Amino acid sequence: MLKQLIDGVNVTEVIEHAIGEFHRKGPINPSTLEKLSLIKKYHRDDFSRYEDKLLSVMGLFYKLEQPRTFLEAIYRDLGDSIKQRYGRPYTPMQACAYKSIAEKHFYSFSAPTSTGKSHLFRELIKEYSNDIIIVVPSRALIAEFYSIVLSLVTKDVLVLQFVENINQHNTSRRIFIITPERGVEIFKYADEFDIGLFLFDEAQISEESVRGFSFDAFVRRAERAFPTAKKVFAHPFVANPEAQIEKHGFSESSKADNFRQSNVGKIFVAKEKDNSFSYFSPYSPTEDVPLESDLIADTLKRGGTALIYTSKSKIYKGGHIEGFGDYIDLCPAIEDKEALRIIDSLKKYIGSSDTLPSKQSSFIQLMAQGVVVHHGSMPLKARLLIENFVRSGYAKLCFATSTLNQGINMPFDCVFIDNFSYMEALTLKNLIGRSGRSSTKREFDYGYTIVKRANVATFTTRIRQNVTLEKTSKLDDDPKNISEDHSDLVDAIRTDSFNDDLHLTESQVDRIKESNLKSDMRYVLDKLVIGEQTITAAQYYALGESARRQVKTKLKKIYCSHLKKDSLSTAEQTVLSAAIPLLLWKVQGKSFSETLSLRYSYLTERDKRRALLRQRKTNEISQAEFNTQFSKIKIKYSAQAEQLPNSKLTSAVPLFPRGTSVNDFDYDILVYDTYDFLDKVISLSLSDPLCAALTVYYEDTQDERAKVLKNYFKYGTNDETEIWLIKYGFDPEDIEWIKSIVNHVDETGIVFSDDISTLDSEQREVISRYLS
Repeated sequence: MLKQLIDGVNVTEVIEHAIGEFHRKGPINPSTLEKLSLIKKYHRDDFSRYEDKLLSVMGLFYKLEQPRTFLEAIYRDLGDSIKQRYGRPYTPMQACAYKSIAEKHFYSFSAPTSTGKSHLFRELIKEYSNDIIIVVPSRALIAEFYSIVLSLVTKDVLVLQFVENINQHNTSRRIFIITPERGVEIFKYADEFDIGLFLFDEAQISEESVRGFSFDAFVRRAERAFPTAKKVFAHPFVANPEAQIEKHGFSESSKADNFRQSNVGKIFVAKEKDNSFSYFSPYSPTEDVPLESDLIADTLKRGGTALIYTSKSKIYKGGHIEGFGDYIDLCPAIEDKEALRIIDSLKKYIGSSDTLPSKQSSFIQLMAQGVVVHHGSMPLKARLLIENFVRSGYAKLCFATSTLNQGINMPFDCVFIDNFSYMEALTLKNLIGRSGRSSTKREFDYGYTIVKRANVATFTTRIRQNVTLEKTSKLDDDPKNISEDHSDLVDAIRTDSFNDDLHLTESQVDRIKESNLKSDMRYVLDKLVIGEQTITAAQYYALGESARRQVKTKLKKIYCSHLKKDSLSTAEQTVLSAAIPLLLWKVQGKSFSETLSLRYSYLTERDKRRALLRQRKTNEISQAEFNTQFSKIKIKYSAQAEQLPNSKLTSAVPLFPRGTSVNDFDYDILVYDTYDFLDKVISLSLSDPLCAALTVYYEDTQDERAKVLKNYFKYGTNDETEIWLIKYGFDPEDIEWIKSIVNHVDETGIVFSDDISTLDSEQREVISRYLS
């Protein structure tokens, strides 16, 4: 069939049959969309005669102009009636979902990628008069939504990536974009915020073995705390979206829809062992058709874009560069001034160096050729810059991991799936949606999905699988089946026993109170706090090795006091030990680049390197001896970051293999792992238990130093103005210069100084949302 279509056999009949099928059922058959994609590629003249009619029966009214046939006129009338009723040129799917959201209290729906879900959400965000909570599965998706929402609303709408009640005198409504884990602060404000809508995007995270607990717990708490707010669940490619409603008992005023319509066609290509390419179809048995050239190379040569999905481990080991160097070489050097400015901002942020080999960043070097790397351990600020780089059209080639499966809107002309390891059907379907995203152009859109020949059979099986959600929540499992790491959360959901002020369950707070931590807490405060400030790095090292070891030991004990289990495993303790120095650097107010520099110096044995360098400069050793001795210096051991507690962590993974020479130090790995420690370990795992313990200690002793250290743990500072600026969402890296132009800031608003003329355009953009 593929060869016949390419050769032009019965092309007109296939198109006419597709029009009739779409008219009766809608564009729900991916095999038909595949055929249309091939016809458009190889027989554009034949296809163009029917293209407007196809767009009409697909319900893509926003792509159409004046109807030229009776059928097009009928669909034009349908589009006009939808626009008249809802005020926007929605597709039938969007109109149905909009109507259900308006009429129902609970609504769960599924739709393929590129069917306009994001557009529907944007319209809801613009028109809603109440506060909105947008719940997403990752910080990467928070960044994506944050940029979009800021572009949609006026300055009187407060938009934050966490929950704070600020800018009160200048705020008409609030939009918070959060993950389930980072959104628990919202429950403190049940009597203060007028929340009208919860949007749960990519709600299939309810199925994840670990995060499913947090998601379901957040959903149930949201209904208890805000019973009048609508709850909307969105998924891609889920056959039973009603399960999201059933598992929580949301039976009244509820509805679910499984939309199977697709707006974009796909062409499937196999990469053979000899690096040639062939068309194949996952939907029908057919003879493969060889291509005459390299599809990925052709895409890049004509100015198109390509995504290569690979594993994080391959990126960490540099396998993406080694394995796809020919494609990288096809990407020309970036010359655009704005693109170069973004690259320079990234370089400064991570403190990389062009001259010192061990501090060179490969992902920065790749960006200079329009090649980007995207994964979950990329620092958030870096991800924002990279996604802006992609959206602005500077990126031609992207190496990415599963972060792109979480709905991040970064479209590409073709997608090559290099890694099939543990990839489930939903992950695969979501990833395929990255190719050939729906455009506003007046044409039928399609893209290419490429897989290795060895994976074609697996690919075909998984793409044809139905994906279903569990009808019961993990929270309702038999207690015997719930791990110790999650049992506190499950018990608190069942008994509604959360301490919203301390962000822990009541049982965890009780354990802290019963742990007799006063002497440990006093020791830590005696060593780390002087007056209203923490000690400097120099003062910390002046404490001596014994005292520093005691501080770390007691901090570990304080953290563990809230846990249900008696002690951490050896692997968990190893991760915690690696996190404590970074926690102390945060307490000392170190920026991300400063933290990277300190960790780099520690891991690469800075003192040994400097001693050798002094010997070489004074000619005590020859260059050959210097090179030999330098190569013998080994990178110090550190565990990779892991969220705690984690009972499944049987052994800590070393950041670098033991015995690795400092000559082989990979600066990018340092950047990724340091961010993971600051984010997953310190922010998500350590901060709340430590701050809760400090609060309990303060309530018992009235020792003001506990409040000081709590602020440093939470904000990295005890300066009131700086804390308020962080609450307003400013990046800690920008606080110093922003503080210099602030006359006053509190929960009611920010008053900037009259003269901000010295700010450059980038700085003005940072504060623009709070300028009157």
